Amino acid sequence: MTRFRTPANIRWLLVMHLVALSTRTATAQCPAGSIINGTGTITNGQTTCITSGVSTDVQLNNGSVMVIISGGNYTGNLSSNNGASIQVQPGGQLAPNQANSFSASLTNNGIVVFNNISLSGGAAITNSGSFTWAGSWNQNSAITVTNTACGTMNYSQGTGLGSNGVIVNDGVLNFSQGFTMNNGTILNNRGRVNVTGDINLAGTFYNQHIAVFRGSNNNISSNSTSDSLVNLGKITVTGSITTSIATRNDGLMVVNGSYTINGGVYRINNTTAQLRIGGSFSNNGQVRGNGGLHIGGSISNNQTIAGFGGGLQRLTVNKNSPDVPGTTNNLNFNTGLAAGDTGTYNPPFDNPASCAVLPVRFSSLQAAYNNGQVQLNWLAYGQSATGSFTIEYSQDGRSFTKAGELAATGTNDHTTPYVYKHMPALSGTLFYRVRETTPDGTMYYSNMVVVKTGNTFLAGTDVFPNPFTETLQISMQLEKTGMIQVALYDASGRLVRRSHQTGVVGRNTIVMGNLSALLPGVYLLQIKAGEHISFEKLTK
Repeated sequence: MTRFRTPANIRWLLVMHLVALSTRTATAQCPAGSIINGTGTITNGQTTCITSGVSTDVQLNNGSVMVIISGGNYTGNLSSNNGASIQVQPGGQLAPNQANSFSASLTNNGIVVFNNISLSGGAAITNSGSFTWAGSWNQNSAITVTNTACGTMNYSQGTGLGSNGVIVNDGVLNFSQGFTMNNGTILNNRGRVNVTGDINLAGTFYNQHIAVFRGSNNNISSNSTSDSLVNLGKITVTGSITTSIATRNDGLMVVNGSYTINGGVYRINNTTAQLRIGGSFSNNGQVRGNGGLHIGGSISNNQTIAGFGGGLQRLTVNKNSPDVPGTTNNLNFNTGLAAGDTGTYNPPFDNPASCAVLPVRFSSLQAAYNNGQVQLNWLAYGQSATGSFTIEYSQDGRSFTKAGELAATGTNDHTTPYVYKHMPALSGTLFYRVRETTPDGTMYYSNMVVVKTGNTFLAGTDVFPNPFTETLQISMQLEKTGMIQVALYDASGRLVRRSHQTGVVGRNTIVMGNLSALLPGVYLLQIKAGEHISFEKLTK
């Protein structure tokens, strides 16, 4: 996990603690300094707290916050800029009439219903409550939608995931109509996915628990050379399906109708894995493995059906040898092979997520890729019993490797920003998360974010001196011309300096002066070029 990535915005990070701390009390309350039921334009550094029914229009600017507490219900027209944040607390409801060009970070622990919405760059959705996309989904840029193990997310209309979008599902994900994934998109499932209509998948689908496709004619095809369908749990297709992709099945895949393979290699990847087909099977690709292939109807084999090797590496088929035409190798023919049953089958590599309500300790983890580095930003609070933070990354969202570690430096009384930069040796799609470990061994995990590594607009950034006194010099290498924007924020999230200039190809330098009047402390510098953002933690 886990779209693979909208750049983090430091203003959002610095104000998020106001929202997070409000959830730690036993009764709902507004953050200190909030504008109660404020409407109109909410500006940088302001928080509007919705405590009752509000239907007047709201514009959330960069750095602003909307909190909806228990009993609050917002139903007006909502506009939001990149860097704004919204939190719906338990008992709160967000059901805007319209939400055009939605670019905010939204964390939901209550009820959200989106009727008419278009999602733009900067949008990030994390749901731990009830979330319904009642209208059409209009996605204009890469976003990440996270449905936690405690969340239920419903898509009422036909849904298309595009623009390198990512859905990370640990809870229940329901599509009332069809579901389409474009090339470059990802769905990583550790919960339950239910699709009532047809699926047309060209992205990558990781199933680590349960997926049910109820459409009559389903199609999975991709131009990817790696596995586009990975099943570690149980997949049920109630109708028929056609695939032309590389597939890895480590669990049970049941197709009640017919199955046509028009290309790629379908691997039945361990001795307990099985592909069960209720109808006919037409193979125009490669089927290989050492598990089971159970076919209820006839077989048309125009390519190869084979085991990985001899002995335990053979593939077992519930047919007699004459009933399997075409090229075959290393097969066990066993008409007594039991058909896999989703009710009793226990996938050995099943990796379900469990719902456990833990204390609020993190803001949502944010990530940005620049100049060969992945930069991770988060806030932590309630840290008196925290020992360290471990940064972990993965290529599949399942098996994680330690990237590094940071010692906790905060206390219970303060919210502390953390920044970690990782230079991965791997390229492509990477999943990141942060693990907090207390001295007694208790572990808490952040949300998972997905990052696509590759060429960047902004490269070779240097900021000095650090610590600073009077001036800061920001130097960077641009790979193409464009606007450079730099902004300096203090630890409370207040913007203290801003500068911009048009950058040229090559080395560019911005000098930020007259800083002697700033109070000593920790500052965060945001550097933005094009759509790419990086951050530097500074001291004075």
